Amino acid sequence: MRKIKANSNIWQYLDSVGALGGTEEEIKSAKRNYKKKYLLAYRQRQRKEKQEYIILLSKENGEYNAVATAAKKHSMSVTAFLKTATLAYINQYYIVPDRVQLAKLEQLLAQCLNEVQLITCTKEKYSWEWEQKYEAIEKRIIKLESQIKEVLGNPPLASTNDSQIKIT
Repeated sequence: MRKIKANSNIWQYLDSVGALGGTEEEIKSAKRNYKKKYLLAYRQRQRKEKQEYIILLSKENGEYNAVATAAKKHSMSVTAFLKTATLAYINQYYIVPDRVQLAKLEQLLAQCLNEVQLITCTKEKYSWEWEQKYEAIEKRIIKLESQIKEVLGNPPLASTNDSQIKIT
């Protein structure tokens, strides 16, 4: 059996109800009552600070399976996915299913840009023509990188009338 610290809240509670001088069964009963009161107060505090909503997803209609599959695809729990998806919908941003793949794509584009920049640094005879071409390639890669990041990070939103349009 664990010892209770003399300055703890449970010690104060046991002392206030007079259970400290009682039998072991009375102390256990008082501890159970303390835990019930503590948990009730904790839950009430949590409800005031963080709103809690209960939703029901039907397995028969396939709602639960659809949400669970999407959550798994995004490597999240169902609860975390529902919260993230709801906030993404409200704030109008896209949830990237595979952040690692997006990061790899950005890295490849950056490497491509670095290689073009390396090529443009080398000077050759009649290099002014080549430099113009390299600069055009460099600008195009920079533009491509920003466009890909924008499309994957913030896909186009559906119009207000088309709330069921899927983003592909």
